[in-house]
Amino acid sequence: MKRLLVYSLICFLSGMMMISCERGVKAGREEPETYQPRPAPAEDRATAVKDVQGELISADLKNNTIMIRAQNGMEQTFRFNDQTTVQGLEPQSTTTNQPKTMTVRDLMGKEGSEVTVTWKDAAGAKMATAVTVNQLVSRKGSQKKGNFRK
Repeated sequence: MKRLLVYSLICFLSGMMMISCERGVKAGREEPETYQPRPAPAEDRATAVKDVQGELISADLKNNTIMIRAQNGMEQTFRFNDQTTVQGLEPQSTTTNQPKTMTVRDLMGKEGSEVTVTWKDAAGAKMATAVTVNQLVSRKGSQKKGNFRK
């Protein structure tokens, strides 16, 4: 008799647990929901301006590209155009009557210099808008620090 009572009590408690655990969960959803991706960030990536600091590896005037080695060791290539400004170099002019302007051409022979490239994404390519020379290394390997343009 005790066994029957214990067995009945166990069955009763297990049934109550199963009833209390069921919360209307069904195998399938009643209303199919379609996937909605998260909206893009408000910032327009094409107009976002970014900076990369590193060592100048080369300036290729034929292909209008400059290559730098970033601080993390990655080499990055940037395109430039006539509107790309160069700051931090002493401008070289042939005559005193001409205005002193600096271009990417002035970076030739300055490989190893510490530069900061300000760029934006233009049609999938990194377009340099400005290059700032932080530490200048000339062909002879002498280093000059500071901002050279006043």
